[in-house]
Amino acid sequence: MGEGVITADIKGRVSLINAIGEKLTGWKQSEVFGTPMEKVLKIVDAKNKEAYIDVVKLVLESSSIVKTFNDNLLISRKGKVYNVAVISAPIKNENGVIIGVAIVFRDISKEKRIEKEMVNMQKMESIGTLTGGIAHDFNNILGIILGNTELALEDIPEFNRAHFNLKEIQTASLRAANIVRQLLSFTRTTDQKLHHIQITPVIKDALKFLRSTIPTFIDIKQDITTKDETILADPTQINQIIINLCINAFHAMEQIGGDIIVTVAKVNLNDNSVKDLPGLKSGDHVKIMISDTGPGIDSKIIHRIFDPYFTTKEVGKGSGMGLAVVHGIVKSHSGAITVESSPGKGTEFSIFFPLNREQPIVNIQEGREIPRGNETILFVDDEISIVKMVQRMFERLGYRVETATTPQKALERFRENPDQFDLVISDMTMPQMTGVQLSEKLMDIRPDIPIIISTGHSAIVDEEKAKELGLAAYIMKPINMLETAQVIRKILDKN
Repeated sequence: MGEGVITADIKGRVSLINAIGEKLTGWKQSEVFGTPMEKVLKIVDAKNKEAYIDVVKLVLESSSIVKTFNDNLLISRKGKVYNVAVISAPIKNENGVIIGVAIVFRDISKEKRIEKEMVNMQKMESIGTLTGGIAHDFNNILGIILGNTELALEDIPEFNRAHFNLKEIQTASLRAANIVRQLLSFTRTTDQKLHHIQITPVIKDALKFLRSTIPTFIDIKQDITTKDETILADPTQINQIIINLCINAFHAMEQIGGDIIVTVAKVNLNDNSVKDLPGLKSGDHVKIMISDTGPGIDSKIIHRIFDPYFTTKEVGKGSGMGLAVVHGIVKSHSGAITVESSPGKGTEFSIFFPLNREQPIVNIQEGREIPRGNETILFVDDEISIVKMVQRMFERLGYRVETATTPQKALERFRENPDQFDLVISDMTMPQMTGVQLSEKLMDIRPDIPIIISTGHSAIVDEEKAKELGLAAYIMKPINMLETAQVIRKILDKN
């Protein structure tokens, strides 16, 4: 049989144990024949680990089959713990008299592990749906703040005190936009810009920032043996992983002090190694270990640390999103993350990213001068404040800007004189008609019209989908004056 089987006589003494039973309990039949069952088969209620289940007693008292499919744990002779499903039944002679008990138990540890992973995935999907729902509106608000701040910065000279205050508002708005992207990153609903990057400089830059942020009674130690190893990644998100994990370690040691140790090395994982690292394939990887000498994590809650909004920190010290974000970023980069910890012995996070053989792309700094033009743009958005702001923004750059606050008005205006417009910029999420639907109608009228879709978040369209639909570009809100002006100029010059 594929299940463990142990039989006992009427007094609860072991009379038989099969091969699977021997493997799971750690006892040999020759060692336990005639031994009381409770010594051999330690079945425990998972919710209350002190409560041993006397399976023989349950069967004898009921004189019938007993199914204990609740959360049961089997503790082997060597202390190894298995999740098990148990069925017990009376053994009767030809006269119907009970002469013993048969216990069948199946190892369901793998099923439990998969079940837990599925629950975590569902939680992440739920949070992702919620975040995606608010991202569009939130980015609209940020866009209004950021756009008007950029306009004001142009009007106020640098020597004016208000100029400094406006720069602070601009910086805070960009940070807020990045937070939304971080929240979306753990569900893969954000648009990632993955490049071939050297991992070592990114980690060292993050540690420089952390050194100026974390008090000096926390020692940050580095053991980085990688040099020019390359991975396919978004450097901003890798930076976020390092910062989140190190800040967590700092909070754990804030009262007692201690060390944060960051180790980065190239490792080769074989087929056996990747069995415990879901999603990874054998081969060369970069391994990042972030460990601390703090109080550690209780074994009762360690399986929950990547759950969104789960936190043991005091109010004001964290929302519980940090590790969920880290988990999501790692998974979206085709990596794996593990954690080892025990009370009083610190915590160690290990992250694995597949090594990439291609050379990193050299970043060429774009000029900071905002390109100008004199073409006519049709801008469509259902948020009136954004429409007014964008109109002022691009009229300052020399463009003629026609606006519409509904897709229907935009379509009417375009039908009247299709050749009047050189470019259309449309919001994605609008009442009655999406930006994609509007784009299709506009291209039916004039197939060569270049169209840019802008969105705070959309599950319908991304950069790749936009290209498939024949759209000229796809930009994420909040609209940045410099970046958007560069995209516009690039499209118009190409046409």
